[in-house]
Amino acid sequence: MRKLAAMATETGQRFGVSRWASATLTAQMSFRWSLLSTSLVMVALPSWAQDRPIQPCPVTQATVKNGARPDPELLKKLVRCSKGEKAAEKGYDGAVTVDVAALQIGEARKWSPLRDTGNGKLDTMVYPTKVTYSVRTHYKTRIAAEDNAIRVLNFYVNAFGEWQSGSEEPVKSAEVKSIPR
Repeated sequence: MRKLAAMATETGQRFGVSRWASATLTAQMSFRWSLLSTSLVMVALPSWAQDRPIQPCPVTQATVKNGARPDPELLKKLVRCSKGEKAAEKGYDGAVTVDVAALQIGEARKWSPLRDTGNGKLDTMVYPTKVTYSVRTHYKTRIAAEDNAIRVLNFYVNAFGEWQSGSEEPVKSAEVKSIPR
């Protein structure tokens, strides 16, 4: 405890801020410091969780063959994982949730080495999929929101018989905002 208090005091002196401010800066993530006379006391706060269950990644998939039509619900799960959905580490904030508002599977086309990325071959079928989604990072004091991004993700069956997202095409950038809690 003394080492933590000394570290906070040293950090504050280095940047010319008060002992209280340096302690607050040092422990922003999952602890709150309070000042009692001349010693610092660390009080653990609960981990700030997301507003719904997190999608486990990677997504478990049944083996499929090239040319099969993709399942929209499976693609939603894959989008959530590929866009960074994850739980916060124990004791920390910063859980990331991805909500898919719309998903439209387009007409299949053949793989193009100039257009597509991944391990497809010339006979690999690609399904362009227009996705509208929002990404939210959940902090204790605010939610960092990136809402209504629209992208075309090109899904194909990889060499292991699993759906995979290859190249992406932006359609509309996300609306970025910070929502206080």
